[in-house]
Amino acid sequence: MERRLDLLTGLYYDVSQEEITRRHNLVREYMEKKDISVLLVLASHKEGYRQWLTGVDGTERPSESCFVIPKEGDILHVVGNKMAEADEETGQPEGALPDAEEAFGGIRTAYQLSAFTIRRMMEDGGEKRLGLIHGEEIRAGLYDYLKKFLPDVEWVDATEEFAERKAVKSLEEQRLIQEVTRLQEQVLEGLCGYLIPGVKEAEAVRYARYLASHLGSGGIDTMEYAQIELLSWKDRQIPGPLDAPGREMEAGDMVEIKLRIRGNSGFYGFIARRFSFGEPASREKEIWHKAILLQEMAEEKIKPGKTVAQIEKEIGEEAKKQGISLAEKDFIHGIGYCVSEGPDRASGLQHTPLQRGMVLAVEPEVMDERGNKACCGDVYGVTEDGVQRMSKSERKIKVL
Repeated sequence: MERRLDLLTGLYYDVSQEEITRRHNLVREYMEKKDISVLLVLASHKEGYRQWLTGVDGTERPSESCFVIPKEGDILHVVGNKMAEADEETGQPEGALPDAEEAFGGIRTAYQLSAFTIRRMMEDGGEKRLGLIHGEEIRAGLYDYLKKFLPDVEWVDATEEFAERKAVKSLEEQRLIQEVTRLQEQVLEGLCGYLIPGVKEAEAVRYARYLASHLGSGGIDTMEYAQIELLSWKDRQIPGPLDAPGREMEAGDMVEIKLRIRGNSGFYGFIARRFSFGEPASREKEIWHKAILLQEMAEEKIKPGKTVAQIEKEIGEEAKKQGISLAEKDFIHGIGYCVSEGPDRASGLQHTPLQRGMVLAVEPEVMDERGNKACCGDVYGVTEDGVQRMSKSERKIKVL
């Protein structure tokens, strides 16, 4: 696939125009079905909507940007928080720019949001319905402005319903997530030669971020785009969250690593594995074996038609029968544009039936009698009759 240049950021990206068109068509089909005249996507950094609509990695920090999507014609990407009130004649916000075709096919950029533009996009006759994604993020000033200049418009919350459609990944999206999975496996492989007694935890995390960046992980904030948890211990007295520079690793230590890294394509992946300086103790092998068992349960139980809530409950009940203590947390969720997205509890899709094409991260934590935890984590693509594990990394403890 030929790489394409985003003229706004100067970055190359990997998503085809055919894929972007597919997504835009998906939006229009939803709007037609729900009789929505215009769809407004607020806080577009949230859940990767800016990236999903444009195909470009969301390199900016949370911003005021939003998208105004009519049933037909170009989508308007509004950058900034200015609102235009004096353009009723033209219906165009001052400062609108023509679409940079090479970067955003079917999208124009503007620096003001105009209620008159929205009103002009509304179909003549019939009900005027304004769909909102992330309507809870609307600022008071913007809310008052839209209510003032669009008094006869019905507002419709489209967040949860559309999140279900966005959660189903195309073959192209799945391929890009697969590439991110491989990137994370390469980071794990690279760490094997760096993890030695005497290295501090924070030094190992910095090196992992260096490897991730060198291999293609992008973004202006390495803490956000290469989220890495590393914890080492010797006597099972595990400390709290990593405090820089962290402890100095020693011979005989166990090391648990969780990687949530964003690749060059803008998609996230996840993996959690363990390393050991020397042969691990029997109790370490036992708790890790239980963590692997939970992953195997998930591979068996995740199928189209079942829900995340249902699968988590089934795994919890089976783990209890086998004497495995499972930490209380949401441990199955979607992944791709964010480290956690629908279907999950936060998006309200925990009771939505799984579909082929959804991509899930599974990260259950096992606890022993002392309250210490172990997590073996992987990413799966939902298939016609089950799942396919994207990671090829072995699940055994890696002895250094």
